[in-house]
Amino acid sequence: MEQVLKRPPWWAWFSLMGLEIPSAAIAWAFAVSQSHLVVVSSPWLYQFLFVAVWCVNMLDRVLKIFRGGSAVYTDECLLFAKKHCFVISLLIMVAAVTGLWIMFFQLGVVIFQFAFLPGVCSLLFLYFSSNPHQKGSLSSGFVMGAFFAAVSFATGAGIPAYFYGTVGGGWGGQLSEPTWYLVALVILCMFSRKRWSEEEDEDGQDSADRDMVSLVWMGVIVIYVVFCLAAAAREYTGDAWIYYGLAMAGAFMFVLDRLKMNMPPLLLHTLSWAALIFPLLLSGILAQASS
Repeated sequence: MEQVLKRPPWWAWFSLMGLEIPSAAIAWAFAVSQSHLVVVSSPWLYQFLFVAVWCVNMLDRVLKIFRGGSAVYTDECLLFAKKHCFVISLLIMVAAVTGLWIMFFQLGVVIFQFAFLPGVCSLLFLYFSSNPHQKGSLSSGFVMGAFFAAVSFATGAGIPAYFYGTVGGGWGGQLSEPTWYLVALVILCMFSRKRWSEEEDEDGQDSADRDMVSLVWMGVIVIYVVFCLAAAAREYTGDAWIYYGLAMAGAFMFVLDRLKMNMPPLLLHTLSWAALIFPLLLSGILAQASS
């Protein structure tokens, strides 16, 4: 781990600087906008979304560092943030000021109508995620943090489509059926990464038990992919491309779980977020081509 952090490969900077999650949010926002035939006339919405998601992601790391825990010394991203805590904290403040400037001077107060729900869920995620008393992958703290993180990500990533389109700005539009499918995918990704890190730390665990847990988890991902394909088959609007993209993302997670023993943890973390970027980006391009 120390060697990786001394001379990080080019792909490692993507995760070490927290760019993986906001990039996934932008990819999803593009897919939603294209599937609903919404033309986002200004790049400020995407810039605001990127800055907001990045701030939440990096603030979560800083809070975990200050509250301590064994994960700070076993997670490459957290260890990198610990070593560069001052610089990262300064960047968070600059990014927060930039986000506020975009919100008030470029988008207007109407953005609060669309950012309220993901903002509240982000605060709840930060509270549960940095709780030092949570233990185990199925602890109540981790489950609640994963749920609020997924809801915040899914509703926030749809802000450009809600802002300019006819999807609607109320909670009914932000919590539509495709949004809940994305929430489920993000939760699956978070639980997968948690399980991967625990398997890395528990080398002495009985292999039969680990294989059984892995088999059950793979079954859950397969069921999710089947549900996405079924939803796409019965969808006659542009939302079908979203379900196809989510199904591809689930299949990507399945492949990563099969190959996890042959990858370093940081690369596995980076590729797990790439599972939310490329399939959804492809679904948006296909939706645009078919319109």
